[in-house]
Amino acid sequence: SQGVGTITDDDAAPTVTLSVDNSSIAEAGGVATVTATLSNATTQTVTVSLGYTGTATGPDYSASASSIVIASGTTGTATITATSDTIFEGSETVIVDITGVTNGTESGTQQEIVTISDDDSAPSVTLSVDNSSIAEAGGVATVTATLSNATTQTVTVSLGYTGTSTGSDYSASASSIVIASGTTGTATITATSDTIFEGSETVIVDITGVTNGTESGTQQETVTISDDDSAPTVT
Repeated sequence: SQGVGTITDDDAAPTVTLSVDNSSIAEAGGVATVTATLSNATTQTVTVSLGYTGTATGPDYSASASSIVIASGTTGTATITATSDTIFEGSETVIVDITGVTNGTESGTQQEIVTISDDDSAPSVTLSVDNSSIAEAGGVATVTATLSNATTQTVTVSLGYTGTSTGSDYSASASSIVIASGTTGTATITATSDTIFEGSETVIVDITGVTNGTESGTQQETVTISDDDSAPTVT
């Protein structure tokens, strides 16, 4: 004969909390350990599914696992390792949430934030011109602003135009160069033809301000407009 007795468990399935040992890590290989802790022991394997969000993207870090599996004991871990690059991004965040628990429950709402500290400087800006002397009859010079390094932020380079030329002697395509991606942006200076003898005149281009970057020293480019009108004769 056989008798079966059922023992009714008076212990609840465990709840899960998250913690992190390092809330701020360096871009150059810094590591943060995320720990999932059970409220009480269990004979069942607990799987804690994790979600990663924040301002940091996949190339900025690597996560060791998408879930923490606790087969014995009351804790399990996953790691977040920052990835070094040469792009200026500023400090970025990795937000870790629990997206689901098998054989347990999330204790309220669990969330941990790890900040990756950028070790790259905001870019500096230099100016160059492809043509320092242009003809009065529609000559064009291209002014290029170049960043010292890449950035995820939009850089606006404000320009000032001075020199012996006046506004009627040329037209500038823009008062600022906006670099939303890549490391270069351009503006053009186009000479305006007239019948007035003026001699050669200059357009001096300066940087008057930079947003999300800095001017590399003092940047200035000079474009000379060659007059195609003769000096007048007198009768």
